[in-house]
Amino acid sequence: MSGTFQKKTSNFFITFLIGLIVVSFMFTGYESMRGTPDTVAKVGSESIKIAEYQREYDRQLEFYRSIFGGQALSTQQIENMGIKTNALKNIVQQKLMLILADEAHIPVPPEKVKEEIKKMPYFLTNNQFDINRYKAVLNANRLSPQDFEMQLKDQVKAEGVQTILSNVPLSQNYLNDIEKFKKEKMMAQISQFPKESLRKLIPISNKEANDYLAVAENQERIKSLFADRKSQLDQQEEVKARHILLKADEKNGKEIEKKINDLAKKVTLNNFKDMAKKYTEDPSGKDNGGDLGWFAKGRMVPEFEKTAFSMKSGTISKPIKTDFGYHIILVEDHKAAKEAKYEDHNLDLAKEMIRKTKNDELKALATKTTEDLKQALSSKNWGALDRMKKQFDLTYEKDSEINRYDGTVGSIFLQTNELKQIFEKGLSQKETYAFDNVSTVTVVATAPAAMEKKKSQEDIEKERNGLSMALSRKLVQNILKNMEEQSQVKIYADFLK
Repeated sequence: MSGTFQKKTSNFFITFLIGLIVVSFMFTGYESMRGTPDTVAKVGSESIKIAEYQREYDRQLEFYRSIFGGQALSTQQIENMGIKTNALKNIVQQKLMLILADEAHIPVPPEKVKEEIKKMPYFLTNNQFDINRYKAVLNANRLSPQDFEMQLKDQVKAEGVQTILSNVPLSQNYLNDIEKFKKEKMMAQISQFPKESLRKLIPISNKEANDYLAVAENQERIKSLFADRKSQLDQQEEVKARHILLKADEKNGKEIEKKINDLAKKVTLNNFKDMAKKYTEDPSGKDNGGDLGWFAKGRMVPEFEKTAFSMKSGTISKPIKTDFGYHIILVEDHKAAKEAKYEDHNLDLAKEMIRKTKNDELKALATKTTEDLKQALSSKNWGALDRMKKQFDLTYEKDSEINRYDGTVGSIFLQTNELKQIFEKGLSQKETYAFDNVSTVTVVATAPAAMEKKKSQEDIEKERNGLSMALSRKLVQNILKNMEEQSQVKIYADFLK
């Protein structure tokens, strides 16, 4: 039902936009590019320039560097996090918004751009616009005034689209219907798993694996697989540690330094876990006694890593300073780096290959797992669910609210037809459902929702305003999604490497 409402609100915009957009990526490297030499992509009539891509890529890099304590990211980390792809996606979204702005005839007078520039604090001297400062700042960022003003004009156009769409009139009946559907709700215990994650649980004997390896062709296949996986199978040097963190900044640095030094005199191997629970300011360490588990190099900020990897097992560090504050580290264990050998892994790899042929066994295991999940969810047996979670890729949510309009409020998504099937049995039901969606299985155990307290008129108005804003955002997302889906996208992978 909610899908129908969303289509109604966005149909007018989509009908004249779809078909106008052709996205043609030319990521063959700068020298082998078709089109203009400084263009890496085109979105309709809008070009994506090399400098434009580079700025967005640098912005993404800086963001992720800040997450990792300011340290440089490796090529592997950049690839794993999809930073290059994300940078391109962001620019494509921006260009789609500009095309939408052009179709909506959003006016951007030159005076408006100048007015915005003169208000920017970066270009002010004594609260007055400074033309020399303006040129100097742009020059430091390798931007000409013309390029910067064009970017600002585009930004104002995009904001204009957002303003128009946020003011799309919604009828009172439409809002009333949505509120009605949102009130039709119940509580649910929900779980989901990919069937393929169960394949590793299919038992394969050593005899079956050795018989498989006895065939020369199979042995060559396993040797090739081992060669491909060797870098992953090699044991990196790792440390198992706990820490106590006291957060510090410029204002309280001296005070926290004194506290951490006093604390360092009291911690021992025997009391470290309890002391961490009591004193650490790392939220995740409060419950687990500062446990960081096993980690390899590259996972922690440089100062922390250097100290931890230089320590012997069963020792406690002196206080050290990082960007997060002051730490005391307990190293519990240490694994030396170890190169993987074929004979240590050939049986496991053979079993993995054999499991890929066991589709009937996988189907039977998925059926049994589904029944086990139905039982565990309906009885709220969280221990059983936690045990399953350790065995395969299982996600579950406790006491999750579902309503007829939004579906689930958690991370597990229910299809429209699944919601329809659930709500057909009414709001007072206690039922268990299993939905097999080819690659995943979702299990839902329902129960009636608790009675809602009567809301004040002020709260009702706040909710209604929030709903209008959410619908406007959804409208923009739907329009851009439809534009992208209708576009012809061609990507040359070399550019993304």
